[in-house]
Amino acid sequence: MTRKSIRERVLARDAAFIAGQAKKQEAAGATHIDVNAGGDPASEVKDMAWLTEVVAEATGLPLAFDSTNPKAIEKGLSLCNRPGTIINSITGEKERLKSILPLVKKHKTGVVALTMDDGGMPEDLEGRVALTRAIAEAVKAKGVGLDRVYFDHLVRPASTNPGQARHILEAIRITRAEFPEAHIALGLSNVSYGLPNRNNLNRAFLAMLVAAGADGAIIDPCEEGMMNTLLSARAALGLDEFCMEYISAYREGKLGERKDA
Repeated sequence: MTRKSIRERVLARDAAFIAGQAKKQEAAGATHIDVNAGGDPASEVKDMAWLTEVVAEATGLPLAFDSTNPKAIEKGLSLCNRPGTIINSITGEKERLKSILPLVKKHKTGVVALTMDDGGMPEDLEGRVALTRAIAEAVKAKGVGLDRVYFDHLVRPASTNPGQARHILEAIRITRAEFPEAHIALGLSNVSYGLPNRNNLNRAFLAMLVAAGADGAIIDPCEEGMMNTLLSARAALGLDEFCMEYISAYREGKLGERKDA
């Protein structure tokens, strides 16, 4: 519900529109559907219940419950907790860990972990790495395996934060080396915020994230060329064995117009 068009349709209870969006995301190649009911904090729990029921009916994909409100997350989980479900998100903030991490353990979900804490968002590589390590320790202390954690090193806009992208890529490499069992999934589109032709930057940076070791990203799979870039990057890097995902997508017409070799 961070997008105005989605927020308005949820508040208007436009089930057909919301279901249609979920189906489009699935058809485009999404692995999870993000469910965010934060448009009106006063009604978030009620909105989360309605949104979860509509989306769960429209798609069989696991959901990612996107909220800072433990009650809203628990409401969503009570209605749909499929294998692969993710809570989005925890941080290194003490209250956030205290309120959200027990839900991860209780419901056996995955969890996005944002590298920020009570001191805010780090601007440098060292701060991101230190928070990754601290959050990893906090998660393990609660008996949650790191294979259920999706680290998000918080992409910043290239237009206002020069050099931040390089910190992100190096933080991914370090995280992958130190915590090979963990996942790394970032909110991609922040990199292009405030710039024209945002799709150009989004696609370029997505390929860089894959090369650095990220195995997930929060993206709009319906964005032009996005899945094409993802599949191409995986194929080129040898992450798609014998390029079978790429070839299958081509045969299904998901890589653009088919052309004879």
